[in-house]
Amino acid sequence: MPYSLDLRKRVVDAVHGGMKKTKVCELYNVCRQTVYDWLLLEKEQGHLNPQTGFQKGHSHGIKNLEAFREYVDLHPDYTQEEIAKHYAVGSSTVGRAMKKIGYSRKKRVKPTLKEMKKNEDFI
Repeated sequence: MPYSLDLRKRVVDAVHGGMKKTKVCELYNVCRQTVYDWLLLEKEQGHLNPQTGFQKGHSHGIKNLEAFREYVDLHPDYTQEEIAKHYAVGSSTVGRAMKKIGYSRKKRVKPTLKEMKKNEDFI
């Protein structure tokens, strides 16, 4: 949870008013680096609003599921690891996305080493 805009303004105003940064940190119970970050934010962007639009929750690496479905349809022989490399996410994230679009997952390539022997008893 970000600090309130009111607190941010009070801290920055105190620094601009001539109070030492260490004293401001003690008074408002914020880290010194936080004060430096807020001062830089005000200088570069002209406001002290908290950051918005960042990821909330766990592992939302694949946002556009329709584009993901099209990619999987174009490359049905790719494993989760190969798809994960393309999207720069982990293979478990690919697995969750596959489940969301209703596809089964191909976990790894398993080459068949030997042909199965026919059972002579059932012939």
